Amino acid sequence: MSKADFSFIRYSNCWEDTRILLEALDIRRGETGISIASAGDNTLAMLINEPERIYAFDVNPTQLHCCELKMACFRCLSYKETLTLLGVRRGERLPLYSKVRAYLSEEALMYFDSNPDIISGGVIHCGKFEHFFRIFRERIIPLISTRKDYRTFARMDDMEEQRRFYDTRINNRRMKAIFSIYFGYKVMGRLGRDSSFYDHVDEKEQSGNDIRGRFEFGVYNTLNADNPYINYIVCGGYAPRSLPLYLRREYYDIIRRNLDRITLIHGDLSAIPTENIDFANLSDIFEYMSDEEFSESKLLLSRMLSANGRVAYWNMQNRRYPDDILTCDTELSERLFRKNNSWFYRDFRLYRKADKHEQDS
Repeated sequence: MSKADFSFIRYSNCWEDTRILLEALDIRRGETGISIASAGDNTLAMLINEPERIYAFDVNPTQLHCCELKMACFRCLSYKETLTLLGVRRGERLPLYSKVRAYLSEEALMYFDSNPDIISGGVIHCGKFEHFFRIFRERIIPLISTRKDYRTFARMDDMEEQRRFYDTRINNRRMKAIFSIYFGYKVMGRLGRDSSFYDHVDEKEQSGNDIRGRFEFGVYNTLNADNPYINYIVCGGYAPRSLPLYLRREYYDIIRRNLDRITLIHGDLSAIPTENIDFANLSDIFEYMSDEEFSESKLLLSRMLSANGRVAYWNMQNRRYPDDILTCDTELSERLFRKNNSWFYRDFRLYRKADKHEQDS
């Protein structure tokens, strides 16, 4: 991670399934948790359950700026205005940005004032990863099939029809070959993520084929019409039915009411200023660490967790959290993963802190 450039927003949306995350962590009113900030989507959605405090941390300061901007929208804009400024709806965005400027930190204000194209183009479209999908949508899909077919596919709300359409209109030899190359570690590392993110991945040569297999699993097991991730990738945005959880109208007021419960922190796990953490959303951060950093982080996390602490972690390529300090709830993890809408990840794991007797035995 130390090799990566953090001068720009890498992810302007979160790409882990929020529904799965919230069900796994089972956040209760009054609890304290930590969350990878990323684009802010999942952290904001956690406010639905009204925890007492969420420490949202990130080593990339521009990701924190992205979170700040989304939070500022909730503070002072109407629901429709928020969708417009973020890029879900069309409309004039710079006048709306002038309303939220007063709610940004000096650092975030300087960043967005210096990058007005981010505002005018819609915040949810500004990330490097989102640009990777734009290339896929505009240049790669026409090599495989037609954009119309893919848009039709993304909106399907009948599982049998969806499977049949995929088998007859999408799943051809060109799709298999091109998909595996484009989502392989070389292309994704250069255009979508960062090459250094694969430094500690053992099986990266097969990453493209692995992701294609996960995509096909998703096609056969989850409904596209409800899936915000495939809708964004294929259509470049969200339909009302496929909005991410944090942008759904029914949750807007409760998220707005609880915004002050989020504390943004620039740094890693060691920067969290408290212990007795009840829940943790850690995305796939351990995959970016050396073995030494990984060991240090898991020990630090185990000390931070309360007796009932829960940790949710996504495994994209090769590293699962060992069960020597935390205990994996394998049955629940696998059940939740089967209905996962984000098909980049190899698996999803929910861990609980082992009690002292178990650790000593």
